[in-house]
Amino acid sequence: MENILKLGIVLFGFLSLLTLNALAISDSSNDSTKLTNNSSEGDIKLVNNKQPLYTEISGSLVGFNHTELSNRSDTIVIGTVKEILPSKWNTVDGKKSSSDVKFSLDNTIYTDIIINVDEYVKNPLSSKEVRVRVEGGTVGNDVLIVDDEPTFKPGEKILLYLMKDDNPSTKNIGPDHFIVTGCLQGKFTLANDGKATRFDETVSKDELLSSINQTVNNTDDTEILDNIKKVNKQEGSSNSTSESKSIPFISSFWALATVLGTVSFLRRV
Repeated sequence: MENILKLGIVLFGFLSLLTLNALAISDSSNDSTKLTNNSSEGDIKLVNNKQPLYTEISGSLVGFNHTELSNRSDTIVIGTVKEILPSKWNTVDGKKSSSDVKFSLDNTIYTDIIINVDEYVKNPLSSKEVRVRVEGGTVGNDVLIVDDEPTFKPGEKILLYLMKDDNPSTKNIGPDHFIVTGCLQGKFTLANDGKATRFDETVSKDELLSSINQTVNNTDDTEILDNIKKVNKQEGSSNSTSESKSIPFISSFWALATVLGTVSFLRRV
């Protein structure tokens, strides 16, 4: 009996040791898992901070014909692409403001292109070069592609409809610059055979220039007619003023004559 009791105690002790050992292994495994997960989360966060941005933007364009493009443009030039400058973020120093910034209406990348001007077709400027700004580009590992913007190649002969920058995120960043009117629609590549090619059409250069000149001439004629109307209106206003000033004078004269005539008549009577 005594031996059986001793054997029971030994078995109980052995089973207790096995249970404690199993619990220890389980806790160790959980701790290891927790450490691994924490380490993994830290690594992911670090990778995300260094992860490059890549975004493509596309949308629907409002269609403009040649006349509308010309009317909306502040100037129209024929020239050659001289240089495509390095792209920049729209910040003071042209660099990414922080590691966690994302592309938005306020945070964007732009690229400036320098054009050697051969001819001003509308509203000539004194400069022989113009700076054209498009949204999109590559800064470091960050890439922004805007499908609606025209692309340029150094040495490319082009005709550009240009307007002042109205994009709130880039318009106040100097130097002075233009954007392409109607985005893709405002750029024609000029070939040696006299063709002007756009992403959606090909016309002759002469036809294109003729439509622009006709629009410019119509605009000039309209301005002349407006000026004539203004002058006529001013002259009419001036004449009306003179007449209004002379009428009270005449009325006063005849009133005085009537009084004197009445006094003279009464004296005679």
